[in-house]
Amino acid sequence: MRPDRVYLLHPAQKYLPGIKAWIGEVESLLRDDPSWGKWDLLAYSYNDQNSFDVQPMFVRVLNKPGPVILLESVQAKALGNLREKLRTHAVVILRAVTNSTDLWDVVEEARRRHEEGEPLLPRKLVVAVLIVRKLRKLNHWGGNAKGYLWHYDLAKGRGVDDRFADVVHEVANDLLTHGILIDKTSQGLKKYALNPNRKAEVHAIADTGTFFNKHLERILMRDLREESASYLYETKTAQSFTILSGNVQLHQCVSVSDAISHAKGCQDGAKYEAKVEFQKGHVLHEVFEERRVLIQFLEAFL
Repeated sequence: MRPDRVYLLHPAQKYLPGIKAWIGEVESLLRDDPSWGKWDLLAYSYNDQNSFDVQPMFVRVLNKPGPVILLESVQAKALGNLREKLRTHAVVILRAVTNSTDLWDVVEEARRRHEEGEPLLPRKLVVAVLIVRKLRKLNHWGGNAKGYLWHYDLAKGRGVDDRFADVVHEVANDLLTHGILIDKTSQGLKKYALNPNRKAEVHAIADTGTFFNKHLERILMRDLREESASYLYETKTAQSFTILSGNVQLHQCVSVSDAISHAKGCQDGAKYEAKVEFQKGHVLHEVFEERRVLIQFLEAFL
């Protein structure tokens, strides 16, 4: 398996005549060009409504980050949902193409932007996610003295580089003001911990860069300085799967093949939930309205 990937989502052949041949030509160029030796192209067709299932695509990119190209025309809702989910993970490019040359140009653009560190994110947003991840990794959820981290240790490695020292305390104060962090004073100095009453939001910030509090998010997004989203990339290896279907008892397993097999046996017409636990305590929780999408979501981990 090649280490780098471009994801291409496109209309079906009947809506964009020639697209299959164009993809074949681009794939041939990739194979013949030594500079693309570590890259591959993974293409998916939209459905008849020019849409696609967002969660499975999100998981694929989460497992193997790379730029995502969507060709016109695509359903606006699906595009918006994918952009929101991938905001801190990958470049998302929307383009119209009329031939294989156009397609080759946008594939090259996607690679260039990915290698240059895009997407670029507001610096304070990046630092906020890194602070929350660091405190979670250290299991600092308040409680006794060991549940807190000294303020001067916030930007001393373990996920928060000292290059962010100039802004880390300002961001920590933003997180404190909005209840993501709690603090205490010891020996006249401040210490921080994660708010144990806000665990769901803490995990959302750490795992996907999602902020429930939109006022806090707007404050962080106002920073005009930018950093590469690559600072937030983490290798995620799924360790266990939990599936809930309707009123059926929870199914827990450590094998994705077992999870897929169980999902295929779930009843149709129910609401489905899947919780995936990764190494380092990361958790991904998704809700599905269709069994088909649940299965695709799980298959993305193969």
